[in-house]
Amino acid sequence: MKKLFVIALAAITFTACNTGEDNTTTTETTTENTTMDRTPSDGDVTYRDNRLRVYRNGNWTDADNDVTLENGTVVSRDGRVRREDREVRLQDGEVVSRTGDFFDRTGRAINNAWDATKEGARDAGNAVERAADKVGEKTRDVFDGDSTRR
Repeated sequence: MKKLFVIALAAITFTACNTGEDNTTTTETTTENTTMDRTPSDGDVTYRDNRLRVYRNGNWTDADNDVTLENGTVVSRDGRVRREDREVRLQDGEVVSRTGDFFDRTGRAINNAWDATKEGARDAGNAVERAADKVGEKTRDVFDGDSTRR
């Protein structure tokens, strides 16, 4: 039973981590060795290295508290972004402008970040479900083929 659990966990982990995305980009470099196509402006926030940072006077500085943006969006120090009844979590290096627009770590705009995050979570859930189904099939094969032991 332990072996089955380990196999299931490995299959789920492998499937969930295999996105098949190519993360190669060509951009210009700004401060802190971070690549950006977009120039940050005062009041922008980013989540890097498990810290919330605010762009002020040409530098990224650590935020002491949660940050409320011009449109009422609240960015928490743990990377959660809340607006009205919706919440998303920033990935390392993502930026939210002071007006509430989202940008990926390369500075490209993330259109419909609220929906994109929800879709990404749904896709990850579907991948885990497919992996679990495969593990279940293999498990049935093992037990069906082993009818001599009781």
